[in-house]
Amino acid sequence: MKFEKLTTSNGEWQNLVQQWESQCEDYSENFAEYAIASMPVLEELAIGAEQLSAGVFGFKSCDKYAALCHANSSFLPSYDGKVLRIRHIVFSPRFDFSDDVPTDEYIQALVGVFTGAMDLANDEMQSNHVKFHLRSRAEREYGQAFTDALKRHGTFKTVNITGSWIYLSKA
Repeated sequence: MKFEKLTTSNGEWQNLVQQWESQCEDYSENFAEYAIASMPVLEELAIGAEQLSAGVFGFKSCDKYAALCHANSSFLPSYDGKVLRIRHIVFSPRFDFSDDVPTDEYIQALVGVFTGAMDLANDEMQSNHVKFHLRSRAEREYGQAFTDALKRHGTFKTVNITGSWIYLSKA
């Protein structure tokens, strides 16, 4: 399992597009219309000039991309230090179109995005805080259970969920 930056220069953006186009074809869907609110934004970042503080990252399991997201680290008002924001979390077409994807795989993809983001915040995009934008009611329910568990664990200085955002501050 891997969480890696997707660019045209490393060929991983093209790899993801090829995989997801094939999945869309398997379900008689048009990839050009898949996740139309997010994919063009992510594509622009993946094919544009590489940035140190932003990029598109994908979670790969068994050489197949299960999810991707936009990650951006910057200073925001009322925060001490940088904030890593994870937005535009998109799951592979298989998650949207198949009735046979086990819930465990969906959870694994969410956890892969989370752990990958934490690795980014600790290394490549050093940030004191991490914010995750959740896009659906199911993700919000997962987010609530997730933040409740993290609060009990004590690893983070602060853990909150407000609206569709999970807020974490590292201890």
